[in-house]
Amino acid sequence: MDSDDRKLLEATELFAALGEEAINRLTLNAVAQTVPKGTVLFLQGDRPEFVHLVLSGRVSLGAEDAHGHSTIVEIFREGQLFILAAAILRKPYLMTARALVDSRVMMIPTDRFNAMLDAEPRFSRALVDVLAEHWRLLVRQIKDLKLRSAGERLGAYLLMKIDARSGTAVLRLDEELNVIAARLGMTPESLSRAFGNLRAHGVRSQGRQVTIEDVAKLRAQVSFDDLDG
Repeated sequence: MDSDDRKLLEATELFAALGEEAINRLTLNAVAQTVPKGTVLFLQGDRPEFVHLVLSGRVSLGAEDAHGHSTIVEIFREGQLFILAAAILRKPYLMTARALVDSRVMMIPTDRFNAMLDAEPRFSRALVDVLAEHWRLLVRQIKDLKLRSAGERLGAYLLMKIDARSGTAVLRLDEELNVIAARLGMTPESLSRAFGNLRAHGVRSQGRQVTIEDVAKLRAQVSFDDLDG
């Protein structure tokens, strides 16, 4: 772990709760690796040996059924830990992790991570907050899938990418369109149709660049409120 890795680690919400000595103990046998786009970090069904933290880049969490159909459940970015529950419970991963772009990932041995939870109340408290955020994230996804149409899900996804509540907004999507489609529970064809449906509400797309002509209008159309942020 180099000095840049250390700075990124100390800046995360979870590790900011620890002092320097505790971080040293936690990361004693940790490894930071640069992984190319497409690298599989672990597979659905594997037993957790490490807790993973994205230092830079982006990692997708996906799942596959018995017939080979797959989807992307969520995307994690710089400073985020993922699939903590499997490591804490020592149960198999429910998803596969794959680097969406060239990324740098820290891997902390599961036994050391769990020992720190037992020894450091501040760390345990911070971890509760991280897991609570993950829970809210998944609840929002479930609500989207059950209550919103494909076009409304896409509109809500775009609104989550901007800070504006009114006026015009322009954004460039981080992910490839097929990745976004999977994240939103659609096929690429359904995503294309959803973009088409949103044209009537002032949304224009060209490749990965999207213009929202009237943010307030789109917020009203997809019933986007503070619970979605």
